[in-house]
Amino acid sequence: EPGTERRNAPTEGGCRIFKVPDGNICAENEDSFRPKILSIGPYHHGSSRLERTDHTTMESVKSTCLRSILGSNRHGIMKLAEDARKFYSEDVTMEAEQFAEMLLLDGCFILSALTGMRGTAVENARETAMTSQGTSTSSGTVGHGGVDLALHDALNRQDIVHDLLLVENQIPFFVLEEIRKLAAPTGGTTGQGGTAEQGGTRTTEQGGTTEQGGTAEQGGTTEQRETTESLKQKIAEYVDGVLHYPKAIEIPAICSNDFDHLLHLCHMFFRPSQNPAGHHRIQTMMTNQWHRAMQYREAGVEFRVKGSSTPHSLLDVTFSNGTMKIPHLSIDAKTESIFSNLILFERGYPRARKYINAYVTFMSQLLGTADDVELLVQKGIIDVTGGRYEQASNLFGRLNGLAVFDPYGEDYYLKSMLQSVEAHYLRRRNWWMAWLKHNHLKNPCVIIAALLGFISLLCITFQNFLSILKHFNVFIILEE
Repeated sequence: EPGTERRNAPTEGGCRIFKVPDGNICAENEDSFRPKILSIGPYHHGSSRLERTDHTTMESVKSTCLRSILGSNRHGIMKLAEDARKFYSEDVTMEAEQFAEMLLLDGCFILSALTGMRGTAVENARETAMTSQGTSTSSGTVGHGGVDLALHDALNRQDIVHDLLLVENQIPFFVLEEIRKLAAPTGGTTGQGGTAEQGGTRTTEQGGTTEQGGTAEQGGTTEQRETTESLKQKIAEYVDGVLHYPKAIEIPAICSNDFDHLLHLCHMFFRPSQNPAGHHRIQTMMTNQWHRAMQYREAGVEFRVKGSSTPHSLLDVTFSNGTMKIPHLSIDAKTESIFSNLILFERGYPRARKYINAYVTFMSQLLGTADDVELLVQKGIIDVTGGRYEQASNLFGRLNGLAVFDPYGEDYYLKSMLQSVEAHYLRRRNWWMAWLKHNHLKNPCVIIAALLGFISLLCITFQNFLSILKHFNVFIILEE
């Protein structure tokens, strides 16, 4: 029965939904942690910071999604709200009914937007609309066509992606599971005018929607085959689509694990390909011994973008034979928000591996100035929207201000690589070879002249050797 198999409250040290400490928020990064038009969960519900016109539109879309999926079905929702309240680290002062209604609105919106889910209550929504507005569902206010149209208009903007992946803007994933059960009980049907599971919309990388198939004929019925696993897969596909970074883990592997909310799922895509276990015995340098990209270049380190021929993660930075290979990174309007919230998520969830904190700390040292950013852009490692190299460097400086990690801990997966780079950096021979290469061996004419000079030097040396040898031969003959 719906609502009877829900997840227990998080255990001690488990994944809770928390607020960002005030000390981590300043005027420069506030937009990275605050929703722009969409509130999910209690922390920003009714916030005056939200853009009022857009927020009102989003609340209307939520109501449309709720009517489409559940109609008037609210069975067991109060118990659901009671369990969900335990997942928030801060006190939620909302009344029980208001809190439950908020969870339903937010949950139905996420399910409609990210999975295209439609429930058994379309007819209820149609009747409600006809009663309240005196119009048919063809007006596009409710029903599947109305939901699709409303979602398309609302989701076709980057602000939605930004707002869905904020650490403070989350609801527990089990709420989505319970709404799915309420919308499609075992053996249930879509009801009159319902659509097949694939008849809804799917969200594109840009936050828009595309049609996934047609609807069932009006009056027909379709078996609901949505399961928790398929629900997890659809949501994982959405998150995968909006993360424009190399990933080494496949969606089935992601779905084989439990996650507690969307940002938790997002974090699961960021892990190094190689297990860093066993590296903890290596003594590493402190962060003030790391160097910028231009300094490494002066020491003969070559930078290359990691090729796409082998699956790899954004975190897979390697160094071998004087060459540092770094996965491609696009820096755009979403970069600071995504990384800021992932950093805070790792800090607030004790069981999370601190991979993002380690990666950001390394990159902030590597990209210390605009010249460092420009060098990696020239190597094809980084793309910077608008070519604002100084802003990209400052962005990683702000991220580094949030990052906290143990350079001797097991999560510091880059320690072995940085040991090798530092050993290369300290060899003076590498500095001399790099100096020759960068200052004297770029011009082909200089290379040819140097080669001819070297050959001339060899000839002169050989000639002098013959002269000396001839002199000694004459001296020996005279003595005889």
